[in-house]
Amino acid sequence: MRLAPTTRSLVPANRVQHTCVQLRDADVCGALALSSIAGWNQTDEDWRLLLELSDACFGIRIDGEVVATATLVCYGRTMAWLGMVLTHPEFRRMGLARTLVAHVMEYAEKLGVRTVKLDATDEGRPLYESFGFQAEQRVERWQRRFAPRAPGSGALAVSGRVTEITNGFDPDARACGYDRKQMLGCLAASGEAVVENGGYALSRSGRLNRYIGPCAAVSPAAARSVIERTMARHPEAAWFWDLLPANVNAVALAQELGFECVRRLTRMWWGGEVRGKEEGIFAIAGLELG
Repeated sequence: MRLAPTTRSLVPANRVQHTCVQLRDADVCGALALSSIAGWNQTDEDWRLLLELSDACFGIRIDGEVVATATLVCYGRTMAWLGMVLTHPEFRRMGLARTLVAHVMEYAEKLGVRTVKLDATDEGRPLYESFGFQAEQRVERWQRRFAPRAPGSGALAVSGRVTEITNGFDPDARACGYDRKQMLGCLAASGEAVVENGGYALSRSGRLNRYIGPCAAVSPAAARSVIERTMARHPEAAWFWDLLPANVNAVALAQELGFECVRRLTRMWWGGEVRGKEEGIFAIAGLELG
């Protein structure tokens, strides 16, 4: 498995090259500043989770400050997720993002990862296409700014049920096509989890809005139940919900619960194409996690 030829020249010769470094706990503040400037929803806890989960969490420092980042979260050797490609506005158009993406992709190749995916903005898509990424499907961010009605009530699942997520809950593995149990366990431990027969939903705080996801279920009814129970825990919260519009039942449920689409991205893949069963994925884990 070889990278696209364009990735071998990391930065044009007329641009200054900078060294990619592994990010540490001390870099969380600088990384959070970058995602906040970009208007993203990550918190410092999200960045610390990425440091824990990422096989590669790289950055570029200038004068001791983190000015660009990129992360790679591996789900075994079948799949890896490229995310958090950020550059401080004052250092854009210097080739920093290209340097980091090339570095991460070369690292993925060394690990023997079969497929790398990402969720790209329209602005970032040409960069990823230059590395050989291909479009797979659309991803949409939906938002609910207010609570139009009170969803069905329900308590959190007991801890023994949450263990099903950490052991690789069957609807998730079947829907995604690869093993995410480490990531699910970390999210369940740091956020909130609702688990029922046939479905689960996780949620966590965000810098701007509370975030629902991931959510996988064997039926629309099961998805509705766990999502309504999740939202009932925070009836006054504003929410973000990232979904695959290929799942028309997820779109219909989001509309019914008072959400509206506020952002569209493109899911892209490199290597071997791996498609999940979109009808079972009602919310993704995040644009940085898939």
